[in-house]
This record gives sequence, structure tokens and C-alpha cells, in this order.
Amino acid sequence: MTILTALASLYDRMADNGEAPRRGYSTEKIGAEVVFDRDGALVAIRPRLKVDGKKLVPDQIAVPAAVKRSSGIAPNFLWDKTSYALGVTAAKDDKGKPLLEEGRQIPGQEGRTAREHAAFVELQAERLAGLEDEGAEAFLRFLNRWSWEDFAAQACPAEVLDQNVVFRLEGDARLLHDRPALTALLSGADGAEAGPLCLITGAHAPVARLHPSIKGVMGAQSSGASLVSFNDTAFESFGKKQGENAPVSEAAAFAYGTALNALLARSGKGPGRRALRIGDATVVFWAETPDRDGDSAAEDLLAGLLDPVDDTETEGEAAQKLQVTLEALAKGQQPDDPRFHPDTRVYVLGLSPNAARLSVRFWLPGTLGGFTRNLMRFQDDLRLEPAAWRRTPALWALLYETALQHKAENIPPLLGGEMMRAVLGGLPYPRLLLAAVIGRIRADGIVNGPRAAICKAYLTRNLTEEMPVSLDPDNPDPAYRLGRLFAVLEQIQLAALPGLNATIRDRYFAAASATPARVFPLLVKTATHHLANLRKGDKGGLAHWFDDQMGQIWAGLSPDLPGSLTLEAQGRFVAGYYHQKFTKKTTEVVEEQSDETPA
Repeated sequence: MTILTALASLYDRMADNGEAPRRGYSTEKIGAEVVFDRDGALVAIRPRLKVDGKKLVPDQIAVPAAVKRSSGIAPNFLWDKTSYALGVTAAKDDKGKPLLEEGRQIPGQEGRTAREHAAFVELQAERLAGLEDEGAEAFLRFLNRWSWEDFAAQACPAEVLDQNVVFRLEGDARLLHDRPALTALLSGADGAEAGPLCLITGAHAPVARLHPSIKGVMGAQSSGASLVSFNDTAFESFGKKQGENAPVSEAAAFAYGTALNALLARSGKGPGRRALRIGDATVVFWAETPDRDGDSAAEDLLAGLLDPVDDTETEGEAAQKLQVTLEALAKGQQPDDPRFHPDTRVYVLGLSPNAARLSVRFWLPGTLGGFTRNLMRFQDDLRLEPAAWRRTPALWALLYETALQHKAENIPPLLGGEMMRAVLGGLPYPRLLLAAVIGRIRADGIVNGPRAAICKAYLTRNLTEEMPVSLDPDNPDPAYRLGRLFAVLEQIQLAALPGLNATIRDRYFAAASATPARVFPLLVKTATHHLANLRKGDKGGLAHWFDDQMGQIWAGLSPDLPGSLTLEAQGRFVAGYYHQKFTKKTTEVVEEQSDETPA
């Protein structure tokens, strides 16, 4: 099933359940409603702003579908921002900053505001001409009577300036566009006219010239970007213009655009989340079951797998029950909870911005059982002792270990999409993952649990080798043993010179993991001097333990150390270092011997 077909099918289910606006409508942010009487006189402008934290945010209301705007003037039908709908905007100074009077914005007009309002009035008159409806007729009278100076003259609320506004007839509980005559006009806009064969529905219908704007993709234009568009002759063929190059009916285009916008709007945390950010990609996901209740349950489960929430509410009995459910799904079995089934269809779509368009980073249709199995395999790949975290973090959080200063914008491009494809598809991890982590370790010298876990996961999956979860003293791999040896040498330095601000890890880790033959002789010589000092003091027992550890490690190494290590070998070096330094036994011995030192 293609992306657009799956989204169009999702819209049908969402519309039946009241989760998406009906045909011909879109959900927009509305900051006020304009109430007028039957003579067209203004009654009031009522704000529809609600408090969200420390700021006011507009309501989300289903209105006639928004037009696509670029730099030209294009009004909406029956609603728009105040510059279009009322011909008034917030006055600004020469630098574009709002002018204030007693802390309130001042209504005014900019260079094109009058033309925008004139275009709005013209569109309403054209679309509503001949319509026998009391509300529509009063609305046209209102537009003919209204002047932008009336905004200040009638003391309209300044906070609605530049907000989107809708209209209402006095005494009618419905908004103007919800009156039966208007809804009939909107729903019949397509007519029954035949047209080319729609690529989504397979029916002959009028083709959408322009496809809907998609809003909410991280990094894309705030006004929206197109998933399907042809705006240059280079993208056209056989003389066809714009949407004719990919014939999708207006109904199908509206359906897929509305469904995708609804998914993107459901970001954040908690139940109901259907969108998240992974690297430079915005990911949406949804499930397909016989009913929307089943969809929601499967989607919430998938959201918890893709972005685990670290809280105490899922501990204990609830966590055990969830684990049993996941294990059953991963094995292809029906869990005790009837809402879940391993064969439930699940779709994951990754999008990223590309100028005024959207790029499909990945498209992963599959089953709930298959995705669960691959996600649990991913978690198992990352398993490390001592544990790097209390609960395996989300994939997006793990990618921060590859970024300079742990900033999302510094995550290597394309890595998020490649990782998502690898994790959900059970495929090898991209080599860029290991290269990025090793690069960050070489740059900042930080070898923490998450980075060691990434190295271990890459080696386990891509090289199909049995990488140890915890310290493996018998592991014969030279790179692994050299990593262990480096950890011992660092601990010797710390024991001999307590309070150091920088250790050999900060100065030599990058060189030691890449060219061990050049660096380790110097480090061992320095460590021998430190051990002699420890024996002269009161840490002879600790010096003896370090000697024993070095002897065990050297016993498995060739006298000729490797001149250089490959990227994969450097990953083993990191794993060996982490296992040796942070294993429980090492920590206990070092602390016990250190406690014997007099103050």
C-alpha cells in the first residue's frame, strides 16, 4: 500500500470517529469570532483565546479548507486573519515592531491590507451569490457596511489583531460556515464531474491542481510544505501542468493531507501522541484495526516503544504486564489483552524538509508483532553491564551522543532516518552511527554508558559477533584487551595522583584507540613509575591488584601491538574500556583500597 493510499484510508476512519474535519474543511487556529446582526451591523468581536501556561493560544476549529499562499493575495472562504477578513492589522514602526498604546496594540493598515480585504470581500460575494440563506445574506451586508476604522471606533479587543477570525450570526449558536446551506455549498464544491483516473481511489474524478500543505514537520516552512508538487517545467512531462502529472482526485488529496496534518498535530507527550522527532526527521505512525479504539490502543503501545516515558507509574505490576504483552507480540502470539494482535497493520512515515517541499526519509509498513520484535531486539543489542540507564532511552535521545554539545541540529544528517529504518526493519545499523560516536569520543574524551552501548550494539548487529554484555576477562580480541588495559592504566594514574583535573583519557584516548603501538609503551612506562610510588606509600595492596590485572590482560596480547585499529576495532576498544573501568568488582576494589588511605 502506498503512502497516500494508506493516509487516505486513515482519514476515512478518523472522519467516522470525529477525529478529522469533514470533506472541504481543515482545522485551523482561530483567535476570535465576529458576531453581526441581520442588518449586517457589528454586534461584537469575541476572543477565542485560552490560557496555555503563560501565554494565550487560539482555539482549534474546523473551518472551510485553507488556501495555499505564497507571496500573492489569496483569501480564505468564510474565515481568515484580520488583515483579510476585516482589513485591519497591528500598526508597526519602521523596523516592523508593533506600536503600543498603554501596553495595547494599535489597529492600522499596511501597504497591502486594503487589497487583501478587497479580495476577501470579492471572494465571499462571488461564492455566496444567489445563495438563499439568512446568515449568508447578513454576512454580505456586514462586509458592505464594515470599514477598518470601525475596529477602533467600536473598541474592539486589540488582542485579536492578526489572529484568524470566523463569523457568526447573532442569535445562532452555530458558526456561519456550519449553517446547513453553507455546508451543502462546501460539500458540493466538487460536483459529480468525471475526470482522469485517480491514482489513489482508482475512480474517475476531478484532479487536484495543487496538493494540500502539510504543517508541523520540523524545519519546514511554518505555512506548510507540499508532499506532492510540480512547480517547474523540469518536473513536468507530456505538457501536463502541476497536479496533472500525478493525477490524484481532489477528494483523495484532501483526505491524505487532512490525515497527515492530524497526525502531525498530535505531538508532545502522553497518550494520543502520533508524531515525534528523530534526528532531522519528523516521524508519524498509525495503526489499522477494525475499529478506531483498537487503532488507538496499538498506536499508544507503539508510541511507548518508540519513545519510552521514564516514570514510576509503569513500574511494578504494570511494567510486568506490559513486558508480558510485548513478549507475546514479539513471538507472534495473541497476548491476554484483546486490544492487541501481532498481525495488526502498522505504518511509520519519516519526513524531512526540502525547501518548500517534504522529503520522504523512510516509509515502513509492517505489523505490530514485527515492529515489537525488532524494537525489543534493538533494546537487547544495547544491553550493557553495568547498566548505562535505568530504562532503555528513546532512539532520538540516543542520537544525541553523536552530536556536538548534545544539540539536535548537530546530529549527522540522514542518520535519524537510517537508524529508524534499521531498528524497525531489523536491518544492520548504518556505519555512520559508529563513526559518529567514535568521532565524538576522540573529540571530547567522554566514554559513557550510552556511547559504549552504541558501540556494542553496532558490533553485535553488523558483525554478528558475540559481544559481551559485561566484562569478559577471557575475550581474546586485541582491541577489547587494549581497551581494558587503558582503563587499568588510567586507574593507576588516578590512584597515584588523586585530584587530577585531566587524565590520560583526556590526552591519549583518541591516539591509543587508533594507533596503540605508538602510545601504549609510553603509557605503560608512566604507569610503572606510578605503581612504584603506590608501593612506597600505604597503597601496596592496590598496586598489587593493578599488577595482577595488567598481567592477566598482557597474557592475552601479542608482544607486537597493532599499529592501527579499524573503526570496528575502535568500537571494541571502547567496549573493553567501559567494561574494565565500570565493572562492579573494579569499583569495589578501588574504593576499598582508597578508603584505607589515612586522611
